[in-house]
Amino acid sequence: MKPKNQTRAGAIEIVEQGFHLLRTAPPSFFLSYYVGTVPFVLGLLFFWSDMSRGAFADERLAIETAGLTLLFIWMKTWQAFFARQLHGQMAGRTKPRLTGRKLLSAAVTQSILQPSGLFLIPVALVLLLPIGWVYSFYQNVTAFGGFEEGRSVFGKGLRNCLLWPRQNNYIVLLFKAFGFFVFLNLFAGIAAVPFLLATLLGIETVFVQSPWTFLNSTFFAAIGVVTYLCVDPWVKAVYVVRCFYGESRQTGEDLRMDLRSYAEPLQRALAIMTISTGLLFGSVLSGTGAEGARDNLPSDGGRVGAGAAPVKAAELNSSIEHILQQPEYSWRLPREKRVERKPKGVIASAIDSLMEVLKDWGKTVKSWLDQLVKWLNRRAPTNTTGGSGLALDWLFGIRGLVALLLVVVFGLFVFLLFRLWRQRDVSGEELSAEPVVALPNLADEQVGADQLPEDGWITLGRELLARGDLRLALRAFYLASLAHLAQRNLVTIARHKSNRDYERELGRRAHAIPEVTSTFTENVFIFDRSWYGRHEVNQAVLDRFQRNVEKINAA
Repeated sequence: MKPKNQTRAGAIEIVEQGFHLLRTAPPSFFLSYYVGTVPFVLGLLFFWSDMSRGAFADERLAIETAGLTLLFIWMKTWQAFFARQLHGQMAGRTKPRLTGRKLLSAAVTQSILQPSGLFLIPVALVLLLPIGWVYSFYQNVTAFGGFEEGRSVFGKGLRNCLLWPRQNNYIVLLFKAFGFFVFLNLFAGIAAVPFLLATLLGIETVFVQSPWTFLNSTFFAAIGVVTYLCVDPWVKAVYVVRCFYGESRQTGEDLRMDLRSYAEPLQRALAIMTISTGLLFGSVLSGTGAEGARDNLPSDGGRVGAGAAPVKAAELNSSIEHILQQPEYSWRLPREKRVERKPKGVIASAIDSLMEVLKDWGKTVKSWLDQLVKWLNRRAPTNTTGGSGLALDWLFGIRGLVALLLVVVFGLFVFLLFRLWRQRDVSGEELSAEPVVALPNLADEQVGADQLPEDGWITLGRELLARGDLRLALRAFYLASLAHLAQRNLVTIARHKSNRDYERELGRRAHAIPEVTSTFTENVFIFDRSWYGRHEVNQAVLDRFQRNVEKINAA
């Protein structure tokens, strides 16, 4: 029997599912994340640089702190919406629409719960032991903050951070190791760029002339925030998966997700059956048409007898032409080739014109890029010994990095405004599609009680009872009683357990309600002697079994 605090997936599997969820996410999801995160990262770099080197840092401390606080709330709000999008993708729901009310609600929730993490997470990291629970709580607040209200977010975040502690601590340990190696790779890659420029292009920067320039706090802060931008989306996806399974213990959403996997094979089987039936029906019609054609032709052993009227060639050709025009023969005729060309319509002409305009724009952009390259070549130093070798140093300093990130943020923001403008008239309720659930085969010993809910087993048992299959109906009612007990957390469904295992487990958990244990024991005795033994299942046995099931449900 599995421990009560153990999930069906381990830490490695949860991390892999989070990576798969992130890999299959559309680009618009990442746009939501980076639109909120990149401004805070830029603000943090500016604040770090100004406070560490600025001459007027004391005068600007208050206003920059207030601005950084607003950017932090902005970041957490968009990260909560990003987590909501991932949760909807995993649950198979439609893409959530972005509204001002949802963003405002998420902003209020995140501004209340998230700021304390700036102090508690570093303290927990120093103490080591509570870091798993503290870090998980604030990630859960982000995972639930996009579609829940404040008090509900706090309760669910706290409940899920206490859930499966071993798995959670393994996940935190994996992210520590992964983030450390990403930091080292980024440090080595960015530090190698100036030396590559000096070797390949002859451009010497301050980092080449003095390698100790790398060892400053601003450079390490920049590497740290880039590492955060690379790793944090994966962290959010992993905790979305973990919270999804945690809440599924109450909602059963993971079972619905598993049942959707049976819908596609069932649809394929139905499509194959439909195509096969159509081909068979077409062949039958073809045979019937051929017999009708033979009936329309003159016959007398293949000869025109003495009593039969002679058939004219024109009438015979007309009869054959009439038969060939029937639907079962017309599709066999070769398709005539059409050589005439129609003039292009309005839409085709418009598309051709648009392609020409795009080609002209591409040529213009290419010419601009060529001019920029020529301008940079003119500005490049002619010698590597003089002072002009630092002409392009601004490209590799913190100001160049901030300017580049500002351009990227502005482009993402313009694209987001364009997407919102396109969706301004889109309205309507979200549609949900229920998957086609394949009924299990009760004659198979591998069928478990967790494949259908209690109502599904009872409905199936009644259908089998109406058809007169009492033995399979008895098993359906027995699985319904197991599903009911599992729903009440009195037993845990597992394929390796026997009926006696369920009986002993129920005796341990339901000692306060002995009538349930005694009734279930009687039903196990009836089921084993009828299903595994040779005792006949009649209506009296089935009625007694059903009364016991109802007694268990009412206890």
